[in-house]
Amino acid sequence: MALKSGDMAHLQVNRLTVMKTIEFLNSVQSDDGAGYGYTDNSRSSPTLSAVGLLLRMYLGWKKDNPALVRGVEKLAKAGPTGNVYHDYYATQLMHHMEGEIWSSWNAKMKKILLEKQSTNGHEAGSWFDGLTGGHGPEAVGRLYTTSMATMMLEVYYRHQPLYRGQSVEKEFKE
Repeated sequence: MALKSGDMAHLQVNRLTVMKTIEFLNSVQSDDGAGYGYTDNSRSSPTLSAVGLLLRMYLGWKKDNPALVRGVEKLAKAGPTGNVYHDYYATQLMHHMEGEIWSSWNAKMKKILLEKQSTNGHEAGSWFDGLTGGHGPEAVGRLYTTSMATMMLEVYYRHQPLYRGQSVEKEFKE
């Protein structure tokens, strides 16, 4: 995201960094780019696939790229999981896809988060109990979980959809 934002702001982005990012993604992709693993392509996961597909969007994959469409559809079918690390990246991915896939994801994601929001005492309005995952609540606590949940609910205000305007008019040069 930082590289794409810098590029869109007409800052000089090191092309070697972009090329190495693409090279790395190529090395960990599975299903022709619809899935992603951590250090290789033998064990893709939904979370890493959401991250990998989001990175591909930032690196210039078009919205109708077959691997992107396949990966997004698979993640959308599974829906939000309550794993805040996974859902954070998948929410951005779905937001950038827009349309029905985003509307459906957003409704499900909001339902999960609003049901899990604390209403007790000094914790009211925060998130922790009932959410899981990766770098989630059990690893880093209530502040992290609340921050991630808030960023998911604010995705509309934090990210211009990638497939509008300047963001796709100009691709990274390799």
